[in-house]
Amino acid sequence: MEIITLDHEVFKALSNKIDRIAEYVFKKESTPAQEPDIWLTSEELADLLKISTRTLQRMRKDRTIAYSIIRSKCLYRLSDVEKCIHERIVSCHPQTLDAFRKNYLLTHKGLQL
Repeated sequence: MEIITLDHEVFKALSNKIDRIAEYVFKKESTPAQEPDIWLTSEELADLLKISTRTLQRMRKDRTIAYSIIRSKCLYRLSDVEKCIHERIVSCHPQTLDAFRKNYLLTHKGLQL
């Protein structure tokens, strides 16, 4: 058996580091996992907002709504759309948005609420 001695200050510093690591690990374990980003196509979003795809195109042009072009296709992040709705930039009935989110999560990729 080997005995290792440490200076009091070194032991305190080591103990503090271990405590910070433990706090970080426990905090990570206790926070719920973020839900994945939900990306909508132009057709899905137009249907959700009850507008035409042409109106959606106009909103993109006017920079009213955030979008990304991936593989030459316009996609919209649901969280960005919700932000626009809450800021009253885009109008949508809240129940429609909640129902859409729930149905999307139930039907796509086996995601759960």
